[in-house]
Amino acid sequence: MEQVIVIYSRYAIAFLAVLYAVLSVVRFFLSHGKGRPVDTAQTVCIFIWQFVAFLTLCLETGELDALFFYAFSQITLFASMMLFLMIYPGMNRALLNHMCFLLGTGFLILGRLNLQQAIRQLIIAAAGLLISMAVPYVVRNWEELLKNLTLLYAGGGFLALSAVLILGQVTHGSRISYTVAGITFQPSEFVKLLFVFFLAAFLWEDTSLKNLTIAAAAAGAHVLVLVLSRDLGSALIFFLVFVFLVFFATGKYRYLALGTAGGCVAAWVAYRLFSHVQVRVQAWRDPWSVIDGQGYQITQSLFALSRGGWFGLGIGQGTPQDIPYVETDFIFAAVTEELGLLFSVSLLVVCVCCFLQMMRIALGSFPGNVHGMAQSNALVQQDRFYRLLASGFGVMYIFQVFLTVGGGIRFIPLTGVTLPLVSYGGSSVMTTLLMFAVVQGAGLKRRTLRPADDDADWEEEWEDDWRNGEDNNWEDGENDGWQDEDDEWREEGEYEEEEYEPEEPEGEWEEDDEASYRRQGHRGKRRSGRKGW
Repeated sequence: MEQVIVIYSRYAIAFLAVLYAVLSVVRFFLSHGKGRPVDTAQTVCIFIWQFVAFLTLCLETGELDALFFYAFSQITLFASMMLFLMIYPGMNRALLNHMCFLLGTGFLILGRLNLQQAIRQLIIAAAGLLISMAVPYVVRNWEELLKNLTLLYAGGGFLALSAVLILGQVTHGSRISYTVAGITFQPSEFVKLLFVFFLAAFLWEDTSLKNLTIAAAAAGAHVLVLVLSRDLGSALIFFLVFVFLVFFATGKYRYLALGTAGGCVAAWVAYRLFSHVQVRVQAWRDPWSVIDGQGYQITQSLFALSRGGWFGLGIGQGTPQDIPYVETDFIFAAVTEELGLLFSVSLLVVCVCCFLQMMRIALGSFPGNVHGMAQSNALVQQDRFYRLLASGFGVMYIFQVFLTVGGGIRFIPLTGVTLPLVSYGGSSVMTTLLMFAVVQGAGLKRRTLRPADDDADWEEEWEDDWRNGEDNNWEDGENDGWQDEDDEWREEGEYEEEEYEPEEPEGEWEEDDEASYRRQGHRGKRRSGRKGW
């Protein structure tokens, strides 16, 4: 019986993942009010597939610790959902669901690979969620303070990266972390937040050439320190975020073209200067020629991807542990091998929907909402600081996903970047949770700045109530209060009747109209009641 559950659970997991992905795409095209049933369906999907997956894991391993881990992980996800919605009723629930879906995927696959690492990840995620609950309030209400801390953002980030360059520990040839009081963390992950805040605060009001030059110098200093630390994956992300935020702030495509050209030159220089970049490029171009050395990681990842098939081998049935550093750099291959290609594609769809929801918050435009679409082109009605903030984090998130998945499937050379919320890494998980919370805060602030969207949601709810007959009580006399007030105004003399001018009866045309009608080839006279042709 246990073996039957293990075998057939993979079909249920794949079906629920695909269903969630489809709902995610549908949800993007719905407004805040109309998307509520979809949000609820997504939440149900998350907890059902988590139950099926962890049931399979517990049966496969036979460990009681796995059962307790499942219970605490679900309590963490459910409690965070409820608390966020209670504290911030107007937040983007679709983005919240996506965050929990990705966290749940990470908990499951890490619990399969290494339960002790999964427990540490859960503890850090719970702490990150608790801290994140205060972030939307700060972002929404401390606007002036956040806009005026540009020096602190740039200076603090540069000093933190410099400290790693001087005092950091060497990991796989790169200085990316240091330990304080027995706790090891990666400062570049947290500096990502400061970097986006700096650019948004510096460029939201002034995009003159002088300001762009200063911003470029500060961004170049960050990237240079990361390059010297040989953390080239983070350096690439910082550079791309800078280029796109300058483009978003100015709207000029020449900056995007200059950034692309500069990135190509920088990539060529890095290849010539750093030996480990040359090794990664060689492993990317022809991993089979160095399969026993530099190409071992990527070839094992490709083997895992090919073994999974559409529905995967089943939880606990694959061998993802054969891939070195699978829990960080190659988590996508582990997911594909045991949960299948359908699940992996659904996971990517959810990641893309996260990006789209962030950009939707940045643009302030809600598909299906006439008011939002009409105002989305009028950038003067947007708060540029929050628009740049949300779009910057959106670009940062989607490029990190691209670099991780692209490296794991041999689309691009390996960069050593983790898959947000899924891969093992406390600093990455904490930073991504804070990133999502900042975007949620920007969305809440946008709703207060642009009440037209809220009005549109209210109109949708009113129309739904009218169709359901909840407010359609005119004949029963339940809505006659306005008539009583009208009579009182008449008695007090405060009501002035307007002179009524009868409209021209339909069908009475001027002679010029009749002549024009006949010139267009119509015969006879126009029928009464028609107002046009």
